[in-house]
This record gives sequence, C-alpha cells and structure tokens, in this order.
Amino acid sequence: MKLSFLAMNAYEGPAPGIEVWPASPEFCDPQVAERSIRHNLALSSQAERVGFDWVSVSEHHYAPYQMTPNPIVFASALTQVLKTARIALLGPLIPLVNPVRLAEELAMLDALSGGRLEVLFLRGTPNEHKTYDTRSTDTRAMTQEGIDLVIKAWTEKKPFSWQGDHFQFSQIAVWPRPVQDPHPPVYGSGNSDESVLFAAQRRMGIAFSFAPPEAVRKWVDLYLEESDKAGWQPGPEKVLYRGIAYPAESDQKARADMEAFFGTQAREQARFTSQTLGGPPVVPLITDPYFVGGPETLIERFAVLRDCGVGVVDMAFGVGTYEQKVHSLNVFGESVVPKIKVL
Repeated sequence: MKLSFLAMNAYEGPAPGIEVWPASPEFCDPQVAERSIRHNLALSSQAERVGFDWVSVSEHHYAPYQMTPNPIVFASALTQVLKTARIALLGPLIPLVNPVRLAEELAMLDALSGGRLEVLFLRGTPNEHKTYDTRSTDTRAMTQEGIDLVIKAWTEKKPFSWQGDHFQFSQIAVWPRPVQDPHPPVYGSGNSDESVLFAAQRRMGIAFSFAPPEAVRKWVDLYLEESDKAGWQPGPEKVLYRGIAYPAESDQKARADMEAFFGTQAREQARFTSQTLGGPPVVPLITDPYFVGGPETLIERFAVLRDCGVGVVDMAFGVGTYEQKVHSLNVFGESVVPKIKVL
C-alpha cells in the first residue's frame, strides 16, 4: 500500500470556519499566510523522509483551510523540495480552467519533476463553481469532456482542433510533451456510479474522499466489473482514498488533542462567523476523521481499506499546530509506516 501526504496549505492564524464562504480577505495576515505556506513545504519534505510515497495538492478558492487556488504553483515548488516522492495533483478543477492551458502546465510540471506527476481531475464542490460564476449544471459534462481533451492534448503528435459541447479550439499543439509515456497516471472521481463508469471505460484510476469503507467496497466492485467489460484489469494502485489523519501515541491522546484543537478553533471561528454575512453554503470537507488514533488503531483501519481494494491512501494532517503536525508525522513514520508498507 502506498502513502500520500496532503499538503493542505491551511492558514495557521485565526480565520473564518468552513461554513463561511467566501472567507473575507480582511482576515488574512500576509505574514501568517507566508509562514503557513513555508511550514507546508517543510511538512511535505518531512513526509517524504518518514516514508510517504506521494505528496498531494488540491485546488480550493476563497478559503483559509486550503490556500491553493492554483495547485500547480505549489506543486512546482514541491519539485524543488522533494527528491523521490511522486507529486499528485488531487486535483485540478476542470470546469474552472482552460483545459488546454491545464494540459500544457501539467506537461511542464511532469518535466520539472522528472516524470513524478500523478493527476486526479475533479469537478469541484458547488461553492467552488461560484468562484468564477461557472454554472453548476454544466460542470459534470465539462469535467468529462475536459479530461478527454487533456489526454488527447498530451498524446496527439500533430496539431489538432477540438469542437466539443463545452470547449472549442481551432489549434492545439502542446509543448512540452509529458515525460511519462503515454502520459502521467490519471484518476477520476469514484464517488458516484456515473463517475466510476466513466473512469473504468477510459482506463483511469478512481479516488474517494471521506467515504465509509462499505461505500468504497461497493464502488470498487463496480469499478472492477466495468473495467473487465472494457477489457482491462486495474490493480490496487488505481484506487485512492483520502481521510483526515492525526496519529498519536495512543487513541486517548489522539482524541484529547483533537478535542482541544477543535474546541479552540470553534471558539475562534464563532467570532468570525458573527462578523460575516457569509456566502453560499459549502460542502464540508472534513467528515469522518478516519485515521485518528494510536498505531494499532491506524494499522487496523489501513487493513480494512486494503480489503476494500484501496492501494493508495492520501492523508490530510489537518489537526493541531505546526509543531503537533511535525510530532504526529514522526509518530506515524516510526510506528505505522513500516507495517503499512507490507499490507
């Protein structure tokens, strides 16, 4: 089983909570933001040292919980910090960008990383669609067409045109081409039957966020069945799962630290919420904190996911101060990583 560390790029100072979107920029101290980004680069490097195979970055807008409106920018910095870990964009939100520009930038990133790029193309949550006033009703079709367009832009060796339902281009000729042949590994959402079918038919991997194991097992079974119909057999490395993580020396310490952290955070965020009219409702990013506990608990939970067919686990260390995250990563590296690698 492979391990991925999510570089969350969370703002480390007091800020509005996830229920407020967009978060007003007046609450962003540029010095705190700069320090937060620097800390995330350091945590990413530490994750590589303790045994993580990937470091991942996601796209989010107008929010302090993940300050990565352009994950490619942060991933470019990671290419200069990480020596061996693969760099995973999980993911670019296709409805919000020009897919040809995305194909160009990702190909360049693959070259910068020496062929270490992984990509999960996503549709995004409803609040993200409001970032640039994209119609949510169009986003599923835009995402699927955009994925087809990016892959063709990576693999077509002659200039071509594209006249689709959502994207039209008279000339496409991407330079540089990706280092990986025929292109970087590609994943799609696995959180609906339709998305699973789309991924299976195109020989893509699938990814889940915060889903219970029984739901993961159902969708993986569907994925394997549909992949077989399409004439191929994906291995566990094609199935990715993301969960919230806070490893500690024991279950009791993990729970106590989490309660203290979220209690302080809730009090701070309540003050901002009272000062803010808020905005459109958001889809919560943090649900079941699946990877929270002592080593034995975490090893058991990895084993459950392995039995569901998961081969890559993306862990969001979103709990605690920077110093607590450093300690939590060390605990995980010493007590859990050696056992996970043999699952």
